[in-house]
Amino acid sequence: MRVKYIESLEYKILSRLKTIRGNVVLRKDFNDLGSYRQISRALNKLIEEKKLVKIGVGIYAKSYISKYTDIPLIQNGVDATFRQALTRLGIAYELSSAEKNYNAGKTTQVPTGNAVRLKSRCRRSLAYRNSKLIFENKVNAK
Repeated sequence: MRVKYIESLEYKILSRLKTIRGNVVLRKDFNDLGSYRQISRALNKLIEEKKLVKIGVGIYAKSYISKYTDIPLIQNGVDATFRQALTRLGIAYELSSAEKNYNAGKTTQVPTGNAVRLKSRCRRSLAYRNSKLIFENKVNAK
């Protein structure tokens, strides 16, 4: 993003992006910088320039451009970023049953897909391109 003035909102957002640890950027990280519309325009500009990708409502991930396809890819992978987003949102989760069984040595079936078991309520959906975070239903063990 080419910034004309140091005091501009775009410059402030870019400098704030550099200070945010991890890959997940929430919209509320920028609420103190300007109005809702101004922040929306600046974030959309960053998405157009492929510095950010949108993975949910008000949830963005830092990205880089692939050498081969000119497609923005999420840094550190999609699965880790989805889990980091849940943590940043304060949503409690645990590993899916397939991952637990694999880690415990009960099965040799390698778990695929992005799945987690929620401990608290979540009505959001997290997705990027063909990857979507799947929420596993809680099974009451009696």
